[in-house]
Amino acid sequence: MKDVVKLLLALLLYGGAAPLLGLWLAKHRMGQRLLFAGMLFMTGLRPGNFMMMIGSVETYRGHTKGYEISLIEVLALALIVAVRRSAPQLGRKGVPGLWLYLLWCTVSLASAIDCAMPSYAWMAATRFFKGALIFAAAALCLRDEDDARYAVGGLALALFHHGLLCLKMRLLDGSWQVKGWFEHQNPMAMWCYLGALPVLAVALSRQAKGWLPWICLAGYGGAGLCILLSVSRAALGAYAAGSLMVLGMAWLYGERRRALWFTLAGALAGVLVFAFALDSFKARLNEVAATSQDVEEDLRDILNRQSGAMLHDHPVKGVGWNNFGIMNSRPGGDAYSEILEEWDRERGFTIYDENYYQNPLTESLYWLWLAETGYTGFISFVLFCAFSLWCAWRGAWPVRGTLLGMVGLALAVALTLCYLHGMVERILTQTKNLSQWLMLAGMASGLELNRRSAAHRESRSK
Repeated sequence: MKDVVKLLLALLLYGGAAPLLGLWLAKHRMGQRLLFAGMLFMTGLRPGNFMMMIGSVETYRGHTKGYEISLIEVLALALIVAVRRSAPQLGRKGVPGLWLYLLWCTVSLASAIDCAMPSYAWMAATRFFKGALIFAAAALCLRDEDDARYAVGGLALALFHHGLLCLKMRLLDGSWQVKGWFEHQNPMAMWCYLGALPVLAVALSRQAKGWLPWICLAGYGGAGLCILLSVSRAALGAYAAGSLMVLGMAWLYGERRRALWFTLAGALAGVLVFAFALDSFKARLNEVAATSQDVEEDLRDILNRQSGAMLHDHPVKGVGWNNFGIMNSRPGGDAYSEILEEWDRERGFTIYDENYYQNPLTESLYWLWLAETGYTGFISFVLFCAFSLWCAWRGAWPVRGTLLGMVGLALAVALTLCYLHGMVERILTQTKNLSQWLMLAGMASGLELNRRSAAHRESRSK
């Protein structure tokens, strides 16, 4: 009965509230900016605050276990309606990259044919197809520098808020690896550096006036604090490397005074915060060192071997979208579960079948897509990722040196680091990280859409 009520509520939200809100927002450009900033801020909230699940399978350990209904998607639909009404000429020929994203979703859904649990594949399809609303809304919403200011301001506020939250969890709650309002510390850390780099770019721009540079400075610092308290080494490396790249771009494009002061202040703050979190990092490094001495292969390697075996047996369409948790576990995937069991047997563990009914998923995003959707799904996903990077660089280049150009270049750096991180983390499958990624990739698409629109206007004026 609860699922019936949720379904009716979802129909009202997507089919009623979103279009009505969009019609009202069509006459309020500031409302559109605030709404998009709010969508970015919402990715830092608890998932239960903006989403619900229909048909949830609580015992399943896949990357989605039901049909997700997200308020972020509802607001994205409202934004699309608003922009189409207020600027019908925008994106008339399509949103750059949207067709590639939909192609990836379509190809991945084909893996549902003859898979072990087609309903699980449809759960993933519903989730990712609706993500196209978020991507398109972000692309259509980013039309000028004021749009970018409000969007990045929303990111900065979310990061600053989460920094305070993590500080409270460490000092008052006694947490060691702080995870904020995320399922795990690694998703939080990736969410932080993805948001921190465009925030840093705006803080370094002379075109950022008034409250914005200070909010961005606070947000960037909050992101660094969260990453340190999460004890995520990969995210800390991405945060540091990305920051150096953004600072280098600021220096290259004339923001040298701000870049110098920001570097000095950031170095001082980094030393103080790192000293605060040093005990956690030492403990984590000792833990990793002890583990590496005990075993030649860790669990990640074994799970990747499972993925490789699935790809070998199903190279074209994989074992089925969102079916990895079925196929690598007993009783549905005895042959692949045996790979993990053999590893445990070699380490001296006694094998009981009931311990292998819910084996973990591979940590690598790319191995997950290869196993679940085969080479066709994997290649189409990589094409979309590559195109999003091209959009960021191509759209930012004509306006380089401006605030909008700095944001675009920072997005290109952030997305590049995110895609590299995907080799060892499947974080982009999680709801909040997926939403944030699609909004940032959508902003990159929006830059390219602006460039095309400007080129079209220039050609018509000649």
